[in-house]
Amino acid sequence: MNIINFSGGRTSAYMTKRLIDEGLTDYIVTFQNTGKEMPETLDFINECDKRWNLNIVWLEYRYGNNFEVVTYETASRNGRPFDELIAWKDGFLPNTRMRYCTDQLKIQTSKRWLKSIGLKQWTIYNGIRYDEPRRWSKTKNYLPSFIDLEMPCVKWKTTKEDVMSFWSNNDFDLKLKSEIYGNCDLCFLKGKGKLAIIANEKPELFDWWINNEEKLENKGGAFKKEITYKQLKERSQAQQGLFDDDPSFECFCNID
Repeated sequence: MNIINFSGGRTSAYMTKRLIDEGLTDYIVTFQNTGKEMPETLDFINECDKRWNLNIVWLEYRYGNNFEVVTYETASRNGRPFDELIAWKDGFLPNTRMRYCTDQLKIQTSKRWLKSIGLKQWTIYNGIRYDEPRRWSKTKNYLPSFIDLEMPCVKWKTTKEDVMSFWSNNDFDLKLKSEIYGNCDLCFLKGKGKLAIIANEKPELFDWWINNEEKLENKGGAFKKEITYKQLKERSQAQQGLFDDDPSFECFCNID
């Protein structure tokens, strides 16, 4: 069985449409919602689904390493899957060194559902581009041996320019204000410079992250070891440009 991993970004949507147009058969399209994606991402997934008749299976993590099949209408917009995973981890927050969120919210949630429908082996299609060599050289390390991985955009030598050209010729598109809002809204792998921009544009997005850190402070809870999200928000608003040189790191949730 072919499993198209629809992450919610332009590249994964481009990949999905091209795979189907070029004759891929025996496929299922899935999206694993963390509850921390931007609303525009969910809207884009739903629009692709309706326009292209993809029958996307929407999945969410549930407490105890379980899953639930949801829909666009019922999918979490308040971080529920992430909250339940953190609770299952006894309040230990994921961070740059212990990135269990990608594994559990995305990879394992998909695997559990696929096994529940009787599959024992499958091929995953991921939307990583040819001009992202650092990502596609590492991605296979994240998957167990019984899962085959295909990266068609690498085989097609698809670049970001190709993807943007595709969407410029479509009558709908992902409506995120900026690429910095891709993946989970304030993913800790984003550089502090990107998060600082969000602190000034959409400071309300910090609430969930700050609340989790403060709630779990006694357990040493922190998404970034060197700074809390409350400190990051306050310093970013007090002095714009303070974190401009801080780098971001790759996330294998694969939204762009």
